[in-house]
Amino acid sequence: MSNPPVLVEMIRAGLVESAHRGHAVLLDADGKIEVSLGEPKNPIFPRSAIKLAQATAMLRSGAKLENEKLAISCASHSGEDLHRELVTKMLKDIGLTTDALQCPPDLPLDTATQIEYLSKGMKPERLTMNCSGKHAGMLTACVENKWSIENYLGPEHNLQKLINETIEDLSGEKIYKSTFDGCGAPLHAVSLIALAKIAQNAVLSETSTEQRKVVDAARKFPIYNSGNKRDVAQFMQTVEGFFTKEGAEGVHVGALSDGRSFAVKFEDGSMRPRAAFVVAVLRYWGIEENILEKLSHLEKTPVLGGGKPVGSMQALPIGR
Repeated sequence: MSNPPVLVEMIRAGLVESAHRGHAVLLDADGKIEVSLGEPKNPIFPRSAIKLAQATAMLRSGAKLENEKLAISCASHSGEDLHRELVTKMLKDIGLTTDALQCPPDLPLDTATQIEYLSKGMKPERLTMNCSGKHAGMLTACVENKWSIENYLGPEHNLQKLINETIEDLSGEKIYKSTFDGCGAPLHAVSLIALAKIAQNAVLSETSTEQRKVVDAARKFPIYNSGNKRDVAQFMQTVEGFFTKEGAEGVHVGALSDGRSFAVKFEDGSMRPRAAFVVAVLRYWGIEENILEKLSHLEKTPVLGGGKPVGSMQALPIGR
């Protein structure tokens, strides 16, 4: 099997120092494949890029989640004060404490927040782990349905079964393989095409549907869905109607309000090329130049030498 194509290059002093290969798919507004790079039909673990479907299942179970609570339920948050405070409140509202969380203790996901956190002498906590909002949402669903909270991450738990059904419903594809994510929740392999269709399904659905409520909350409260310094929030703040979400090991998914969607997985699992590729997708879609200009720091992330720019991380043009 041939290597997947190079999607993003790191250029230093005019030379390609590193290249990030990957698989990607772009769907048109009707769900047809417009661009296929590498092998997007192959199954991948979408990691946190699947949180849209997980949060949709929470709503389908009857969980009372809306606005900021819903946004953080499908988030990989930065562990900032506002994130920790909201998750604590969510748990308090259902009569629980942070002791009920079963995600592992961790430091803030965002580097700047992590440095600030450590400077205060704080240690890794379950509350700070980037998936604590998702876990609080899962616990909200369990309490609402009087389901067990002791084994809410078990594959045979009612909520996890509903998540499986929701992934297959939104994607139109059967789950290929299941394991566990870094946060301890069940994780399911699907293709990049299925991942892009989940996002497309959500943005095109009626506003009353659960999947549309999830993307609307993420788009309305991007800071709770991500963080103040994160590229995911910047994308949703800058491009009107754009929903997007990253996942560990180099995964990213997104969709415009008109239904055009994409999903990408970098072969080396690196997270650093994601943002440049997302801007390349937006440029391919014809997003106005004045909007793209606001994302120029993400389109060509500076490569430094002695603290000064000597190159950049940049995506190869799509459809070249």
